[in-house]
Amino acid sequence: MRVNLGKFIFFNQEMCNISTPQPGEIWKVNYLVQSPLNFVSQEQQTLYSSLARNFLAGNSPPRYVMIVKELELSEEIEEQCLIVYVMLLSIETDFVSNIDLLIPAKISGLDQDLLAETWHIIPALACNLIQPVGKRLSRQIYDYLLTVRDYHHGLVSQLPAITEIQHLKFTDESLYSANNPKIQDFYKAEQAWSDVLTVPVAAYYSYLKSISFTNAILNEALQLEQDLQPDIGG
Repeated sequence: MRVNLGKFIFFNQEMCNISTPQPGEIWKVNYLVQSPLNFVSQEQQTLYSSLARNFLAGNSPPRYVMIVKELELSEEIEEQCLIVYVMLLSIETDFVSNIDLLIPAKISGLDQDLLAETWHIIPALACNLIQPVGKRLSRQIYDYLLTVRDYHHGLVSQLPAITEIQHLKFTDESLYSANNPKIQDFYKAEQAWSDVLTVPVAAYYSYLKSISFTNAILNEALQLEQDLQPDIGG
C-alpha cells in the first residue's frame, strides 16, 4: 500500500477504548474508523472495497468481532491506539459450514444469532471497536472455535466431531462444506469487508516505519554534524 507520509497524524488517547478487550468478548465495530492517515475520497476508493466503503458510510448493518488475542502495545509508540486480533462474526447465518459455526443468541447474549468465521482472524486497531456487547463466550466455546480454525489451517490433523458442536449448541447437523461455491462467494465478500479493519492496521505499520526511518535520518544528520564540529580542545 502506497501512502503519503506527509499526511500521517498522531492518535490521541480519546480515540482509544477505555476498557481493555479480553479474549472471548464480543465487540461492536465502529462505523467511524480511525486511522493514522487522513484518507481523501479518491484514496478511499482505492484502498477500501465497495463493501467496506458501504459500511463506513453507515449503509449496512452493524458488525461484530470476537476478541482472540490481548492487546499489543508498540514499543515505538506508547499510548497510541493498540492492536488486537479478532475473529469476524457475521449476522448472515445462512452460510453455516464446517468452519463457520452458528452461535445462538442465547449463548452470545445478543438479540440475534451470529456466525463465527473461524477461518477469518485479522488484526484490528482497538480504537475501531466501540464496546463489548452481549456475553463473554466461555473458555470451552472459545477454545473450540480456535481448534476449528487450527484444523482449517492444517495445524491439527482432525476436526472436532459434529457431536461436540451439538453439545455446545452451535448448530444442527446440516452443515455445508466450506468448499461449496455459495460459501466461497461468502468468503470473498467477507474478506473484502474486512478492509474496514485491516487497512487502518496497514497504515499504522507504515506510520511506525516512517517514524523509524525519520529517526534514523535525524540520528545520522546529528552524528554528521558532530563529526564536522571543530575540535575545540585541539
